[in-house]
Amino acid sequence: MRLNSLCRALFPIAASASICLGTAPVHAADAGNGFAVRGLGSQACSAYVSALSKPDEFARYGNWLMGYATAHNRLLPDTYDIIPTEPGVDFPNVVAVICRTNSQMLLETAASSAVTAIKPLRQAASSPLVVVSADGKSVSIHQESLKRLQAALIAKQVFKGAATGTPSPQFTDALKVFQRREAIPVTGLPDIDTFIRAIVKH
Repeated sequence: MRLNSLCRALFPIAASASICLGTAPVHAADAGNGFAVRGLGSQACSAYVSALSKPDEFARYGNWLMGYATAHNRLLPDTYDIIPTEPGVDFPNVVAVICRTNSQMLLETAASSAVTAIKPLRQAASSPLVVVSADGKSVSIHQESLKRLQAALIAKQVFKGAATGTPSPQFTDALKVFQRREAIPVTGLPDIDTFIRAIVKH
């Protein structure tokens, strides 16, 4: 992911721009605006960024982040899954984008900011997983999430098919056109960067 462009796409309004500049909204659990942070979430973002190039260390952080996302799935209203795409890669990548610009921020705070950024993409109810393939690579995605992305690309006059939640060569081509237009990696796959730019970015 390209750091500066994704940061602008994640936080397009002034009230949220502070996340990219080194601060994040505070969510408090007690009267004194504080709560205990457990496990890897209590470490600084710099430790997480350092772990990105070390597979074993990164796996530990990734597991913590998946637990964090699961807790939000359980606690947020009208939420089956806060992550519309493959969570094992995409959610940690969004957290990494935030951490790279906020090295002293707690990992938990960065993860909370990531949840806030992608909340508009959340899936409200369960739907089947479908496999989308392009150029020898594949991802699994909830059908309803794919339908939302197709509808967004139709609205942007990029995809001329129907929003059925079914992959097709025409949809893959439309994704590539949109990705080129947005100057992001052209994969033909519905990754989190593409979702953010198609649905969240205005």
